[in-house]
Amino acid sequence: MRKELCFYCDVEMKKVATKYRGMEFEAFQCPKCKKRVFTEEQTYHVAAKFQARRLKKEYLKKAIKIGASWGLTFPKEIVDVFELKSKKLRILPNVEKNIIELAIE
Repeated sequence: MRKELCFYCDVEMKKVATKYRGMEFEAFQCPKCKKRVFTEEQTYHVAAKFQARRLKKEYLKKAIKIGASWGLTFPKEIVDVFELKSKKLRILPNVEKNIIELAIE
């Protein structure tokens, strides 16, 4: 693992747990100036936690008739979090379990 150096003091930073809006995250803190920073990977995990917090655990939706086919509308927050406007969805029907799964490509 590579060492993270403080941008201001050029001192090796230590991993610390930090809280923000009631959620705990990992960050690096300079022992000298006490500044905290997130690596790119840590930032990704923080963003993922906030996105997951925005979403409900379950959405109940009814299929809608569109011509000879059936469709499903998605709540705006799901479209935004998963960036569905620019993605394709793979439909995975499982008759044995009576479920239809969607995978994002």
